[in-house]
Amino acid sequence: MTKTVLFVEDEAQVMRLVVKVLEMRGYSVLQAENSVDAVIVSDSHQGTIDLLLADVELDEIMNGHELAKVLKRSRPKMRVLYTSGYPLDCCIDHGGDRIRMEIQELMAAFMPKPFTPSVLTENVRRAIEELPV
Repeated sequence: MTKTVLFVEDEAQVMRLVVKVLEMRGYSVLQAENSVDAVIVSDSHQGTIDLLLADVELDEIMNGHELAKVLKRSRPKMRVLYTSGYPLDCCIDHGGDRIRMEIQELMAAFMPKPFTPSVLTENVRRAIEELPV
């Protein structure tokens, strides 16, 4: 059975690369360039979404955690994998402690940027297979 990933990314080049890598590994990838698009894509998708892959800092409407909370209302079994250019132990100005607490609250995973194709696919696989719902 093909697993579906909702990937939220505002950089077109990163979007193309991640989609290509995941599709080559057999994943179905839904694409959204911001939090509002992600909600629309999720609402209009008839099937299961196994994983939300989103940056911690998405846009001025919602951050990754807020988006995950909204989407999990209608998709409680969806797992969450956050990405960020900031490490989790980053300074408080970038929300390091807040991010850590939010990841624990949603039982989400975290993958720092930049990442290689193999790190991406391994983290996606582990998030889908190993994170509790």
